[in-house]
Amino acid sequence: MALKVGDAAPDFKLPCATGELQGEFELSSHRGENVVLAFYALDFTPV
Repeated sequence: MALKVGDAAPDFKLPCATGELQGEFELSSHRGENVVLAFYALDFTPV
């Protein structure tokens, strides 16, 4: 799937267990809101 600038992001679900969010995060539940997805490679991974 190719996205272009200005396209809506496809819906996705991610597990979450931090802050006030518990369980699963679903993008479609936040339409109309600003959403930032931060990915930290290997964060919280035992060395």
